[in-house]
Amino acid sequence: MLLFPKLAGLVLIVLINGETPDSTVGQTVGPDGPQPPPTVTSDPLDITVHETPDRVSISTVGQTVGPDGPQPPPTVTSDPLDTTVQAPCILTLQPPKVVVKYGDKASANCSTTTDHIGMGWEASQGPVDMKDDVQLITWSVDSLVEWGIKPFCFMNPNPDKQCKVHLNVTIYKTPESVSISTVNHTGPMIEGGQYELQCDIQNVAPAELLTVSWFKGDTLVNKETFANSIKTPVNRSATLQISPSRADDGAQYRCEAELDLGPEGPQPPPTVTSDPLNITVHYKPVIDCSNWTPLINTSLDSFPFAVMGKPQWRTKWHQGTSRIPSTKRLSKKDSGQYSYCASNKIGSECCATNITVEYGPEFDCPSEYESREHTLFLANCNVTASPEADVSWSRDGRNVERPHNLTRRDNGLYKVTAQNKHGTEHHVLTINVLYGPEIESGDESVEVYEGRDVTLSCTTEGNPEPEVKWSFNNQSKTTGGRQTTLTISGATPADGGEYTCTATNTFGSQTKRIFLVVKEIPDRVSISFVNHNGQMTEDEPYELQCDIQKVSLLESLTVNWFKEGTLVKSKTFTKPTKTPENVLDMLQITPSINDNGAHYRCEAKLDLGTDGPPLTVTSDALRITVQSPCILTLQPPKVVVKYGDKASANCSTNTDHIGMGWEASQGPVDMKDDVQLITWSVDSLVDWGMKPFCFMNPNPDQQCKVHLNVTIYKTPESVSISTVNHTGPMIEGGQYELQCDIQNVAPAEFLTVSWFKGDTLVNKETFANLIKTPVNRSSTLQISPSRADDGGQYRCEAELDLGPEGPQPPPTVTSDHLNITVHYGPEIESGDESVEVYEGRDVTLPCTAEGNPEPEVKWSFNNQSKTTGGRQTTLTISGATPADGGEYTCTATNTFGSQTRRVFLVVKEIPDRVSISFVNHNGQMTEDEPYELQCDIQKVSLLESLTVNWFKEGTLVKSKTFTKPTKTPENVLDMLQITPSINDNGAHYRCEAKLDLGTDGPPLTVTSDALRITVQSPCILTLQPPKVVVKYGDKASANCSTTTDHKGMGWEASQGPVDMKDDVQLITWSVDSLVDWGMKPFCFMNPNPDQQCKVHLNVTIYKTPESVSISTVNHTGPMIEGGQYELQCDIQNVAPA
Repeated sequence: MLLFPKLAGLVLIVLINGETPDSTVGQTVGPDGPQPPPTVTSDPLDITVHETPDRVSISTVGQTVGPDGPQPPPTVTSDPLDTTVQAPCILTLQPPKVVVKYGDKASANCSTTTDHIGMGWEASQGPVDMKDDVQLITWSVDSLVEWGIKPFCFMNPNPDKQCKVHLNVTIYKTPESVSISTVNHTGPMIEGGQYELQCDIQNVAPAELLTVSWFKGDTLVNKETFANSIKTPVNRSATLQISPSRADDGAQYRCEAELDLGPEGPQPPPTVTSDPLNITVHYKPVIDCSNWTPLINTSLDSFPFAVMGKPQWRTKWHQGTSRIPSTKRLSKKDSGQYSYCASNKIGSECCATNITVEYGPEFDCPSEYESREHTLFLANCNVTASPEADVSWSRDGRNVERPHNLTRRDNGLYKVTAQNKHGTEHHVLTINVLYGPEIESGDESVEVYEGRDVTLSCTTEGNPEPEVKWSFNNQSKTTGGRQTTLTISGATPADGGEYTCTATNTFGSQTKRIFLVVKEIPDRVSISFVNHNGQMTEDEPYELQCDIQKVSLLESLTVNWFKEGTLVKSKTFTKPTKTPENVLDMLQITPSINDNGAHYRCEAKLDLGTDGPPLTVTSDALRITVQSPCILTLQPPKVVVKYGDKASANCSTNTDHIGMGWEASQGPVDMKDDVQLITWSVDSLVDWGMKPFCFMNPNPDQQCKVHLNVTIYKTPESVSISTVNHTGPMIEGGQYELQCDIQNVAPAEFLTVSWFKGDTLVNKETFANLIKTPVNRSSTLQISPSRADDGGQYRCEAELDLGPEGPQPPPTVTSDHLNITVHYGPEIESGDESVEVYEGRDVTLPCTAEGNPEPEVKWSFNNQSKTTGGRQTTLTISGATPADGGEYTCTATNTFGSQTRRVFLVVKEIPDRVSISFVNHNGQMTEDEPYELQCDIQKVSLLESLTVNWFKEGTLVKSKTFTKPTKTPENVLDMLQITPSINDNGAHYRCEAKLDLGTDGPPLTVTSDALRITVQSPCILTLQPPKVVVKYGDKASANCSTTTDHKGMGWEASQGPVDMKDDVQLITWSVDSLVDWGMKPFCFMNPNPDQQCKVHLNVTIYKTPESVSISTVNHTGPMIEGGQYELQCDIQNVAPA
């Protein structure tokens, strides 16, 4: 207990004529002390303003210490205080107040309008000596540095009197610095928490004119001023209590120190502002709850969480009381109500949401349905979908209604289509309607030309398919089983007659009769000369005859004439007839020598209309021999030779002549008259325009000739492949042109260019060109390469196909390979979206990227770059910590784009700490009372693998295994109920957390420290009174009693201790004069030899003041009307204060 030797009370008064001030001192010692509390009041201070002093008297000061204290309360009275009040002084100061910065110049004028015998200035800086011949006098200082300066102007109206007027001088100094900080706190703030900001203002004066303004952003939130009479520079601090909300996250606070020096001071007032203080506010998650309609196989962690919280929150899902992993992929059976909780270290919030799993249509429908005709369609064809699907039926591409009453028309394949917004599904259903045979009506009579094939049709319908049998003139006709047609090949008149078709199935039979008529065809077609035999003479007219025997349908007959396969005449007959006739048709010809050896033929063509394709009978060929003066034969008739090689041909005749030879630009042969064969030969054929011919003169007046067909060829000198207007790598999807250049080839009309990609032919090109000499030709190929073409090879091949007379196989020249490089943007191989690792273990995150040029792979973590050493496709994290958990982003980039893949790393924390403690209890336990111990396991990642074991003195007393699935760290509490006996005194309890990691490693065990318990028997003691209030030095006492057995009881105290006694139920503590201010007595009892309990007595010792006095502060003598004065009340030696 502190004893205050002196207590001073200060009172500021303004003297008004006739007012009476006084002072009162109150002392409160609580409800157990004297009531009302002791009070000491001075006598009233009566002040009357006169030219002469007046008496002031002081009242008593009383102290109240409650009903337990002395009555009446003690009183102490001060001595009288005399004051003197005088009349005003007529002096005028200009300015009446000076505000000046420390060290700056200051001045003021003092003037009067009354007579005097002298006036001047008193000041600690710049005093002015008294002058008697002036009405104005000036005080001036070049550098005012005296903080406590109190200059005053004085005047002596007469030799016995002096009056004075003080000049109000304010010296100021702007703050050296203003800074803002938090008090007893670092780091983020918690929403709703109470925090204190402090603004420190260094070296400012005067502090009483200082105003500190607090701003949040640009909004003023508080102002604080300082009541301080110290004039010199001081340091001051202002505080602001804040309770931030989430809206304040990132807010800026600042404080501004302003010296408001009044209208006499600088304008605007000097202001110094602190740097801004940025605050971070952490708050528990807040959920904007909504329902969700995901697609089937969507994982719960794809839910569009509308959650706000800081720091980052994590979620847990439940359905009913069951924990659901966030990686669960929803099936169509998983629709229902779920709840998810978002939590961070600040708190958690939960949301109940209805999840409707949506999926495309699915069919439960048979593939076949069979029933009798005219029965109801009863097939169960069900569709499940979310949302409900629209179902339609179609057949043969047309929408139809769902069958109802089945008919044979309903037979067939149906497509059932179910559609909703998530897709369209189709199901094919075969409907088989059963009914008896029905033969389709048709011709009762069929005609066929003799020798032609004919098919008799018996189109039958029935289900099951009917068995069809044929008979002819009542005799069975074998057709090979279920034969709906009967085919008669090469019909003869004997095949004519009645045919019967019979169709049979399990539901009945039906019969159809058909009469077959066999019509005869032309018997023979022949061609012959009319009135001529033997050779023909060139340019003479001749007639050929076509004889067609037995034509049945003359109106359908066309006679066609052909010369060497070319139609030269066609005649159609229109005469109607049904009986066979013989027909003649003529052809007039005038042959030339070139027609020698030509073949003529004629054909009879009957147009049978819908009965089948035309019937054609052709004559044998008639070869004509034409003679003229020129009969020459070339062997070979055509020559194909490589440029520069040897060439030759024979020219022969079997007729008389007077000379024959060869004309040619190379190797001409002079005419000879004594030969029937002459040869043209050249050792090196180099004339591209070569057109040799053999000539013969049958008589002196006539010459004939035959040209030799000569083809000179040259294989390409080179074949090359290149890109057009492009060099370097190609871009995927771009359009490019390849060109194949063939140099110096002839003749180009026989050139074929083939394009190959690898070994696959992709294009061919030929050239329409009659130039015989060597030329250069180019072929182009348009390509649009894909990434699969990177490294591909293209080539082109030039081939000269010179026909059967040319070299075999045809000469071919192939280009070199053109290797192409295709550039394309990066593509990252898909992989796990979430990877888990136990805290402390190593983990590798893969990112396999393909691209050309090779992509640069970079990793980032929570938007911060992660160094991996260049083109690093994997990121290895060694000794993973919870801080490593979160979203990792792999970005593959090359000059053609970039692609990103995100991997969420879950670091499964091992228990951070395991501690054991009491629940709602501290200290000793009482025997046979129930208590609860708590095991606190921090940050358990795999709760379903956790077992908590409790041990007492090393013996397992409880084991609990958790089955709740979770992937995010949780804090786990487990309780142990105990009811200790006295024998448990000093026992040690501990708990351990054991994580079964399965194949990931051996079990992980973390154990708490041991908790030692102290057990005592109950302590039943009663104090009377429970609290004692006593005056210092007076007597004090209290009784301590019990109703239970014990081994001894007594009192411990610094005054009046009482030794232990074992034969009492009540023991008294008593002191005659209590003088120990720190007295804390207690009664104790030993229920047994090993235990002691105690109860403390609350003691309050008080002392009334020795004296109470009143005085003025920093002032003596008379007071001036309207002035500011301070009175002080001093209370000596009082306790407790």
